[in-house]
Amino acid sequence: MITQLRDHERADKFLNDVRANQKARRNYGRYIYIAAVLATFAYLGNVLFGNLLWLRAEGLILSDHVIIASPYAVQVTKMTVQPGQLVKQGEVLAEVSSPQIMEAMATLTSKAAETTARQAELAIKLEVANAVMKTAEERLKETEQQLRKVNTSRAGLGFVSDAFAANVQKDRYAAMQEKVSREAERRGTIQQLAQLDLSLGEARAALEQLRRSYNDGIITAPADGTIGPKTAVQGDVLRPGDNLMQLYVGHKYALVYLETGTLYEVKVGDPVRVADGFKQTDGMISEIQPITVPLPAEFQRAFRPPSRGQVAKIRLDAEATFPLASKVTVAGRSWW
Repeated sequence: MITQLRDHERADKFLNDVRANQKARRNYGRYIYIAAVLATFAYLGNVLFGNLLWLRAEGLILSDHVIIASPYAVQVTKMTVQPGQLVKQGEVLAEVSSPQIMEAMATLTSKAAETTARQAELAIKLEVANAVMKTAEERLKETEQQLRKVNTSRAGLGFVSDAFAANVQKDRYAAMQEKVSREAERRGTIQQLAQLDLSLGEARAALEQLRRSYNDGIITAPADGTIGPKTAVQGDVLRPGDNLMQLYVGHKYALVYLETGTLYEVKVGDPVRVADGFKQTDGMISEIQPITVPLPAEFQRAFRPPSRGQVAKIRLDAEATFPLASKVTVAGRSWW
């Protein structure tokens, strides 16, 4: 009785079938090809449209900075710091010289000395005027008494000649004129002294302010910070307002340029990831400014029109991760 049919080997099947192996390899190759095509399209889509789908921006690591400049023309005689150097508040940054300031200080000093000398002359004049004023007042009193006697005698039918009465009247007029003249001279002298006191005070204040500003040509750091990448060198002649150097102060932050017209929304307080190659740290968007600006040259893409971006600041969790002026990329920690 037959309970099972035996399997028969096909006549065209061999143990080492080359065609079957080639068919399996062709299937694997097809899968690899499809995967490569899909990966290529995904890459191109990410490059062309990824910025519109999720947060991906570029920026720089910066901090607030102070411009160290001179309000007057100077020549740098000594530089005591180098770019990138950490400095403390009050530390000497440079030494300068300014013939313009030296001349201004000499002029103010000369003006103060002339004013002091003029004050001394007027003080003597005022003292003489006060002394002469007393004499004029006494003379006026005497002439008035003599005039009253003349008038009394004439009223009592006393003999007083008209010539004598006229002389007494003339003396009284001269005495009164001298008193008024001395009073006017005294008031003028007092006013001149007050004006000279004001002028001298202004000259001394200007001289003190100029000395404090010039500080003997020593320029110090106004706060703790880091010297910027560009500084003047010894021998440079700077015009008023020219930068001597930049001093970066305060905390570091990432200044990034956000794409506009995207499908996602960025808000203050959103968490982000800031990276520069293998270095990265977390951060948070602290400010979004309501303006767009042209991207710096290093962020412009070749063969594309100049791009613009909305400016945003990102607070860093670990500031020491990146040096100043590093170029970084920013990505959201969630898509939406």
